[in-house]
Amino acid sequence: MNPLFALIFSISFFGFWLVQKDKTHVLGVSAAYLAFACGIFISNIAITTQSAWHVLGTHVFYSMACFALVWSVCKRAGQEVDKLFSIAVLAGVAPILIWIHSISGLANMRIILANAAYAVILFMGAARLWHSRHHHPLEYLLFIVFGLMALQFLVRPFTVLAFEGELLNSDYRNSIYYLSLNVILALAALLLAISMIAVFGMDYVRENSRTPNKAGTKKTEVSDEEKIARLKSIMETNIHREHDLDVSTLADKSGIHEYQLRSLINQSMGYRNFREFLNSYRLKEVQSALSDPMFDAAPITTIAFDSGFNSIPSFNRVFKAEFGVAPTEYRDRQIATRQTA
Repeated sequence: MNPLFALIFSISFFGFWLVQKDKTHVLGVSAAYLAFACGIFISNIAITTQSAWHVLGTHVFYSMACFALVWSVCKRAGQEVDKLFSIAVLAGVAPILIWIHSISGLANMRIILANAAYAVILFMGAARLWHSRHHHPLEYLLFIVFGLMALQFLVRPFTVLAFEGELLNSDYRNSIYYLSLNVILALAALLLAISMIAVFGMDYVRENSRTPNKAGTKKTEVSDEEKIARLKSIMETNIHREHDLDVSTLADKSGIHEYQLRSLINQSMGYRNFREFLNSYRLKEVQSALSDPMFDAAPITTIAFDSGFNSIPSFNRVFKAEFGVAPTEYRDRQIATRQTA
C-alpha cells in the first residue's frame, strides 16, 4: 500500500464519519490510515534510510496507526481501552528508547522490538475482535486480517535475520525477504480497509433498518429517559441470565439502535462498558441469593452460572471488586449476621 492509497482510505472513513458523527470509532480508523500514510511516506519516500529521523518517524507513525485501529475496534465493541492504552504506549515506546540508547550493534534488536510492538498491539485488537464478534462473517474476517498483520510484523524481521544474519536498516529494506513479506503486509492492510468499510456499512444498514420510517410519516423521537426505561424493563425479564448475551442481541430485543444503546450505557447510565452494565444485574442476583437463607446450601458456582456468569475466576474477581470480599466470605458474614440477630 502506498501513501496515496492510505490517504484515500483515510478520507473515505472520514466521510463515513461525517454521515454518523456519533461513531467516534470510524473517525479513529480514519486517523489510523492517515498515520499509515505518514509512516509509509517517511519510510519509502521522504527520508533516506541513513537518517536517524527515518527510524524515529516511521516507528512513531506506525505505532500510532496500530493503536488507533485497535482503539477503534474496542470502541465499536463498547470495551474499555484504559489498560489497552497503557500497554500500547509501553509497546510503542520501548523500541524508541532502545533506538535512542543504541549503538550500531543493537540495530537488530531495535528493528525486532519495533516490529514486535506493532504485533503486540494488533494481537490485542484481534483478541477483542474475537470476544466482541456478533457471529457475522465480516467480523470473523476482521479477526483473521488483524491476526495476519500481527504475524507478518513478527515474521518479517526474523526471516531476514535468519537468512541474511543482520538487520541493518538500509540493507534490511533492500532484502528480497523484506520486500516479499512487505507485499503481504500491503495486501493485508488493503483487505483490512475494505473489510472495515463493509463492516461499518453493515452497521449503518442494520441500525437504520431497525426503525423504518414510511414516506410521509413523521418520525417520532424517543427521549433517553424513555429508552433507559425500556432497557430496564427488558433487563427485569432476567435476560442477563443468558450466557451469550451481547450488546447486539440486547439492541435487537430492546429496539434501540446499537450505537445508541452503547451511548446510553456508557454516558447516560455511567457504566464503563456493556460488560460492566451486564455484570451489575448478575451481581445483584448473586448478592440476593447469598443473602437468602434458602440458598445457604447451594454451591456458589451454581448460583454464579445461573445468574449468567460464564467463568468462575472472572466472577470471583468481579464480585470482590464490587463488594470488597470473596463470595464465600460474603455469604459467611450474612449467615453470621442472621444468627446474631
